[in-house]
Amino acid sequence: MKKSALIFFMISLIYLPGCKQSFEPISYGHDACVQCKMTIMDKRFAAEIVTSKGKVYKFDDIGCLLKYATGQISRDTGALILVSDYNNPENQFINAYRAVYLHNEIFKSPMNGNYAAFATVENTGQLKDSLHTELLKWENLHK
Repeated sequence: MKKSALIFFMISLIYLPGCKQSFEPISYGHDACVQCKMTIMDKRFAAEIVTSKGKVYKFDDIGCLLKYATGQISRDTGALILVSDYNNPENQFINAYRAVYLHNEIFKSPMNGNYAAFATVENTGQLKDSLHTELLKWENLHK
């Protein structure tokens, strides 16, 4: 009995790190959006959900993320939700709960969600005023 418990413990140690909740880089031109099944191409609008169990879901548009997440993903589920920073899409994803968003057809996102995420209000620059649009928070988007 002790031997089987030891084997179970050793196997658990091997698989435990696999449940780690962390960002998985998106392979642009290769990975597909879990919602619309389109290949993720535009770095400015990409997003990702990492569940509390470490399962990763990738999106080509914040609109796709919102459709997928509604009713099943929230802060309460412990999911990590990340969105691409519109001003710095090459190397920065930001926490969706802390990001600020602008919604306007000028953004022309892949599935016409037309949301752009920014790390701070200051990072929206003149866009907010010139587009005559209001600043949105995650709570405004995800209802």
